[in-house]
Amino acid sequence: MLARLSAFTCGFAAAIIAAAASVSAQRPATAHDPAAFRGGVDLVTLDVCVKGRDGSSGLELNPQDFLVLENNIPQRISLFSAEGHVPLAVSLLIDNSQSMSGARLDRAQAAAASLVDLLRPDDLVETITFNSHPEIRYRLGPDRNTARASVRGIAAGGLTALYEAVLVALRNQQHALRGGVDQYRRVLIVLTDGENTAGSVTFDEVLDEVHRGGALVYVVSLRTDKDDAATAPLWEMSRLAHDTGGVAVAVHDLENLTPIYQDIGRELLHLYRLGYVPAPLTSDGSWRNIAVRVSSGDLVVRTRTGYYAPQR
Repeated sequence: MLARLSAFTCGFAAAIIAAAASVSAQRPATAHDPAAFRGGVDLVTLDVCVKGRDGSSGLELNPQDFLVLENNIPQRISLFSAEGHVPLAVSLLIDNSQSMSGARLDRAQAAAASLVDLLRPDDLVETITFNSHPEIRYRLGPDRNTARASVRGIAAGGLTALYEAVLVALRNQQHALRGGVDQYRRVLIVLTDGENTAGSVTFDEVLDEVHRGGALVYVVSLRTDKDDAATAPLWEMSRLAHDTGGVAVAVHDLENLTPIYQDIGRELLHLYRLGYVPAPLTSDGSWRNIAVRVSSGDLVVRTRTGYYAPQR
């Protein structure tokens, strides 16, 4: 089902492929190296989704298959993890505003619980509901049973503090993981059926935090009723998903909700982790564009679009 979601791809020429072989010539650290996920201050880490045009994964790519470009300059990959070797830190955000009452909220709870069931022993999960205000129902941790229980019996009511909820989730992850942020693949899965209608947080604030944070954002937007907003928040939330390497999907049939969550969960287990120290190294706080290419096959590649360089 995720094969039908928005994906952003680019072609590349033979010269670029040759550059990929050159910049990947030295063996990068792998997930089995003791310091594989202990990046220094200057290490940029990327979580990369690579799929066939038919949505297939499990491609067993090597570091030499990837080319990382920062501001169009090839980078040497110094860290590489194959599919599924990075533990997850997943925040599940569920809209429980008044418009989510009834079957929508019931299906949302079931879908979130189904994703929790896919998590592995080393993965962490957090649950947050939001209406007029966000509510943390289970803080980021390993307890699957408590996480599942936390999304049961949610009541609907109030407005939709969508942006505030995303900001809270991003900052909670940063605080909970502290110095170990890069040791996890940080993910937000946001389910909502409407636009932001509460709180003082703006979309620009959320976008800036997302650009600085490094988390993947997946957006599930319910469009099962003729009264649902026609465009908002899809375009804004789709921007968050695109810029982080995630995806945004509009759901028109509630029966598809749990399968979509399960597809997202399986995709998260098949991402690659790449890392590099930027060359040239920039410390001026500027925005740095990132692109990742794969040299073999007719493949779709997604990752975050860039980051802000540190300012020293």
